[in-house]
Amino acid sequence: MDLLPQTIAAVDLGSNSFHLIVAQVNDQGILQKVDKIKEMVRLRGGLDDDMYLSSEKEEEALACLQRFGERIRHLPASCVRIAGTNTLRNMRSSSQFLRKAKAALGHSVAIIAGREEARLVYLGVAHTLSDDQGNRLVVDIGGGSTELIIGAKFQPKQLESLEMGSVSATQKFFPTGNLDKKYWKKANTALKLEITPNQTMFQRNQWEVATGSSGTIKAAKNIALALGLEKFGITLYALHSIRDLMIKAKHVDQLDLPGLKSERAPVFAGGLAVLIAVFETLKIDHMTVSEGALREGLLYDLIGRIHHEDIRVKTIADLQERFSIDPIQSNQVTETVGHLAYQLGIEWDIKPKRKQLLAWAAMLHELGLNISHNAYQDHGSYILQFADLPGFSRKEQRWLSCLVGTHRRKIDMTIFKALPKREQDCVQKLSILLRLAVLLHRSRKPELVLPLIKVKDKQLYLSNISIDERPMLLADLQREQRWIEPLGMQYILEGE
Repeated sequence: MDLLPQTIAAVDLGSNSFHLIVAQVNDQGILQKVDKIKEMVRLRGGLDDDMYLSSEKEEEALACLQRFGERIRHLPASCVRIAGTNTLRNMRSSSQFLRKAKAALGHSVAIIAGREEARLVYLGVAHTLSDDQGNRLVVDIGGGSTELIIGAKFQPKQLESLEMGSVSATQKFFPTGNLDKKYWKKANTALKLEITPNQTMFQRNQWEVATGSSGTIKAAKNIALALGLEKFGITLYALHSIRDLMIKAKHVDQLDLPGLKSERAPVFAGGLAVLIAVFETLKIDHMTVSEGALREGLLYDLIGRIHHEDIRVKTIADLQERFSIDPIQSNQVTETVGHLAYQLGIEWDIKPKRKQLLAWAAMLHELGLNISHNAYQDHGSYILQFADLPGFSRKEQRWLSCLVGTHRRKIDMTIFKALPKREQDCVQKLSILLRLAVLLHRSRKPELVLPLIKVKDKQLYLSNISIDERPMLLADLQREQRWIEPLGMQYILEGE
């Protein structure tokens, strides 16, 4: 087993606050935090009604990331995980912000789906708790979303992400800061309606203990403790008592709750309303509070990848089994496409991460075949674009979907054009290699096919294929030549 790097880092770009955590890990995988930075950026507050980010809020966010970058820019990319959550998921033209964020941080930002966020939250919480509690409910209230998870030990069983959080709920139900009782009643009704469709999945008989994480829940615990309402954790009585004190204060500007930090006060009403709705709908009696959250989950997930225990590998294997993908055929295509990518790695700038995505696309290229042979590449592409794939970022799913969707037949160029412009050229090149590998194994015979390939300008020189013995392959390559013309590439068969 390879030794772990000495220093790793995770960045959580939340809707309300940005978090950086740096840790040292020994060769037994023991993690020790050495640095933490938190800044209340309130990114969600910078979105207008059309979900565009204001220039002022972008400038503030990038200034924060520039400071974070000073701490982690020198670290290898393999030692850093940066996750964008609800606000970045919903932001229009987020690709422009992500480019600037990468420049500030020195590392790429991965936007993660809601259920992937829930999985990572659970991972972070689970590492802070004992593993003898049976099934546990974990609730994480962020600025833009609330994650609900049921799991045991380190394994999540049910995952859900709801479009409600401390910032979004505050903007919707307490926009002027008025804390009148009628606004709490309106918020409670609306938030319960959001939770109710998931009530059966997370009902009380599904779990033994409830645990909360992140800012709103930590703040509620601190206030309950400071007021003498509870000594350990949170109860619904304590939450109602805090709400009543806020109603009595009448306005956010008049809040004077012991234990509530001034930086959290502007969005606490929305967060508390969400928490009360969760308690009442899921019939929670008592909730403990965990120090672990998304950022810790990112660290432990990163350690797993370094240990070659990448959850994405399990996700790929699960898909192969669920959709009955032929293992012999997928392995053959994967080996051939890996051989091609290795030869063109330098000329086409195929970095290790891109080679890995190409290999996974090869393993899943027949994903849609179990649904229908007709245009099965479209079925596979759709699944990879919209399914919950644990461990994968939105960008990774987008690439997998594109590669599988263009791996055969006439190329639909609109699939590439749907990608950000800076990604199109690379994905097109990877698609060409996958198409060639699939074509070379069309006979489905168990055989090793390792062609030689060179590139010069827009011409691909192929050799070591034995065309004379395979007239159908020659016809396929000639047709393939016509199909890749829109990509500006041309095959030249050498030695024939």
